[in-house]
Amino acid sequence: MSVSTFLNEIASKWQKAWEENKLYEVDAEEGKPKKFITVAFPYTNSPLHIGHGRTYITGDIYARYLKMKGYNVLFPFAFQYTGTPILSIAEAVRRKDEDIISTFVKIYGIPESEVEKFSDPQYLAEYFTKDMERTAKTLGLSVDWRRKFTTVDPYFEKFVQWQYKKLMEMGFLKKEKSAVAYCPNDQFPVGMHDTRGDIEPEIIDVDVIYFPSEEGLFFPAATSRPETVFGAIALLINPNTEYVISVDKKRGRKVVLSRYAYEKLKYQIELEVERSVKPNELLTFRVKNPLTNKDMKIIKSKYVEPKQGTGIVMAVPAHEPIHYLALTELGESFEIIPVIYTDDYGDIPASDVLALAQTTNPQELKDYIDTLYRTEYHKGVIREDILDYVPNFLKDAVKERVVNKSVREARKAVVEMLKNLDSHFTIYEITNGPIYCRCGSEIVVKLVDEQWFINYSNSIWKASTLKALEKIKFVPEDTRREMEKVVFNMQPRAFTRSRGLGVRLPWDDKEIIDSLSDSTIYTAFYTISHKIKNLDLNKLDDKFWDYVMLGRGSQPELGAEVNDIRKEFTYWYPVDSRHSGRDLIQNHLAYYIYHHVAIFGENLLPKQIVTNGFIRVGGKKMSKSFGNIYPLSKAISEYGVDTVRLALTSTSSIGDDIEFNASIAKSIGDQLKHIHDYIVALLKAPSTQEIRKPDLWLSSIVSDFVKKVDESIDKLDLRSAYIIVYYTMYETVKDYVELTNGIVNRDILLSVLSTWIRMMAPFTPHIAEELWHYFNDSFVVNQKFPEPSELKYDGSSLLEIEYLRLLVDKVNQLSASMNKEPEKLVIYVNSDQELKKMLRRAIRAIQERKTLRDFISEVGEDSMSKKLYEVASELPYLVRELYLQNELNEEKVLVSNLKFIMNKLNLTEIVIYDAKDQLSPDIKGKKELALPLNPGIVII
Repeated sequence: MSVSTFLNEIASKWQKAWEENKLYEVDAEEGKPKKFITVAFPYTNSPLHIGHGRTYITGDIYARYLKMKGYNVLFPFAFQYTGTPILSIAEAVRRKDEDIISTFVKIYGIPESEVEKFSDPQYLAEYFTKDMERTAKTLGLSVDWRRKFTTVDPYFEKFVQWQYKKLMEMGFLKKEKSAVAYCPNDQFPVGMHDTRGDIEPEIIDVDVIYFPSEEGLFFPAATSRPETVFGAIALLINPNTEYVISVDKKRGRKVVLSRYAYEKLKYQIELEVERSVKPNELLTFRVKNPLTNKDMKIIKSKYVEPKQGTGIVMAVPAHEPIHYLALTELGESFEIIPVIYTDDYGDIPASDVLALAQTTNPQELKDYIDTLYRTEYHKGVIREDILDYVPNFLKDAVKERVVNKSVREARKAVVEMLKNLDSHFTIYEITNGPIYCRCGSEIVVKLVDEQWFINYSNSIWKASTLKALEKIKFVPEDTRREMEKVVFNMQPRAFTRSRGLGVRLPWDDKEIIDSLSDSTIYTAFYTISHKIKNLDLNKLDDKFWDYVMLGRGSQPELGAEVNDIRKEFTYWYPVDSRHSGRDLIQNHLAYYIYHHVAIFGENLLPKQIVTNGFIRVGGKKMSKSFGNIYPLSKAISEYGVDTVRLALTSTSSIGDDIEFNASIAKSIGDQLKHIHDYIVALLKAPSTQEIRKPDLWLSSIVSDFVKKVDESIDKLDLRSAYIIVYYTMYETVKDYVELTNGIVNRDILLSVLSTWIRMMAPFTPHIAEELWHYFNDSFVVNQKFPEPSELKYDGSSLLEIEYLRLLVDKVNQLSASMNKEPEKLVIYVNSDQELKKMLRRAIRAIQERKTLRDFISEVGEDSMSKKLYEVASELPYLVRELYLQNELNEEKVLVSNLKFIMNKLNLTEIVIYDAKDQLSPDIKGKKELALPLNPGIVII
């Protein structure tokens, strides 16, 4: 039987037993402390993959741990139906998109006949809801499935509608004209979860300057540096793209745009194409600079990007390195008009670009340009000699408002002047594009006349949210600053869509609340979802929610059952630990806190927010474009449930990415099988009632492990706990068996095994349950997490055996450095009492964080002080602590355990000498090097 089959058969057996006994169905229990753990619920548009698995298993490990710590733990689950992810997949299947269908069939293993039914979005969502629940159960999640819901359930809709009425009353919602990211195909605004790759579109406004021609055409040039218009000497167009002459209906002007720009800007400006025009035709026109009246040519340049801005660029060779390069490469002479002065550059800073033109490192050129822009913006002032190029009617205004002003001040003034001359307008661009909707269309920016927004820029709300962050614990802690930055930069966000599944806006049922906006305080709904499913939907009015969620109003007029529902909410809320991927900091988690502040105030904020890194496959983040999506069900089938639980959560720090591959997973699975088989064999080992040094050592060291594992899981350092539980414990017990020559103390052994298996239970509950039942009848998942006090502790025994293991490690390191397998060993032991005293002083100095210099000044400088400080600094923390509290006869310990040392190192002979014995030989000078806890070692 394969390891995966072995592990999955065990998992199936115990999952069935847990479900039959309803172990994870929990209710409010007055007087018992609670913990409420939640994970970000999934979109039901495809099966769960191993990226989901990391977040869900992390939450489950923590929930199981807290249950074993004595808490009443609620860990619920639900399903997201709202928005475009489901709709886009359904439409892709309907149009027989080969990529989507192939993904379902080849990657997820879904029959093509079933995939064809996915053209119905409701069927698609329901199919994957069942599939996800099945996978989550196979994963062993300790979920109370009575509380599950979807975001299109009518009861949930009532809850969300109540929330948005509250936000409306508070003045946090507004309807206005604004620039939004928009899908031209689906015809509604989009956010991160509507796009391929889950990218949040970032929108900026861009200045556009009109350059008129004598023929009545206007050439709009987009720029991020309008103050440099005084130095514009030509317009640049791309020679290999199509341009159009279109009519701006609002302004009554004929404007020239690249075809790409027209296709984008028609969603911001009312445009109508008059005719197409080739670049060569445009070269015949000449235009006027609106602020200098300079007559300007139109020039072809390969450096113009037709998809950016308007597809037309004003050439400012004095300050734009690429413009300088472009004009130089054309071989024509051109005028240079410096506009900005800084101490850092000469009159023509852009000219330095020629030295970098042939660089093989594009980043070098980019860095140069970025540095120039940054320096001119922060340190630059506008030169006085630009007045030589300004017409008389503008001279006074330019002199007063622009000349000798900082670039920051001048930019605003120039824009105002251009507006007064009717030579300026603003367009909006997506800075991190191209971004594609899930339907495949490229996202554009649209000016929407009547769009509903959540006003996250409201200063009072934002300040309250920033203050609220101080009350929340973040894991990892470095995400706090990231969250603060996100909240500080929050802007109004469009939150309704005109189509798709989801909650209807309560005052306009044609509008749907989007998926990131209906999932803000949904964790509160978990607390009561199982209680309200049998209530009359019409009773769930605003009074009901005001009472249940806020304690407002009178309970008697709502009915007796409502009081019970209110108690369920107040018992469980707030959330004690919220778990998600790190990518949700940019949106969901920020909205989550905003809305809690608005609806509940600071008292019901989540107590902790945990964000984990990504899962990488083949060295890359999972993505359909990389072809490395890894279904969770496939991983479980190939490697076993408990293997996957460890591989996805515990092989890296929580904030770091984890690499998932066959070798890692197989290694973990093999280790689980080894542990299982070893424990089974140990339970049959010959035993004795005598308590010996190794018995006390095992019990003592495991007591120390319990403390470390407990502390690690508590702070979600799962990796440290995993190493101790699945590797250090295994090697420790094996050493114990060797130290006792295979004859165990059964009482000590059962105590240690009980402890070990209970430490496994949060991580690998199935294998833990199997092992537990070899000598217990109860469920291990219901047991208390072990405590150090449960085990016998003897510091002297612990020190002796740890000293032996330290010696074995040192010999292994020496033999590795010599590239030589030892056959015989000579050991010099130094038991000088004065040196022992000084070693203890050195240990105390290190514990007090004293430096070597501090220590020497304290004890005096002699030949031994520095050496003993170095010995102390290299000792494990546990050995240092034990050595301060216990005496150690090194020679006696070594002699008593010669067999153990010889077996561990595969030796034929060991000779032990007292380093202070003048008659003992000094082999290879090691005798003189021996110090307390640092014996001299000769490998032969």
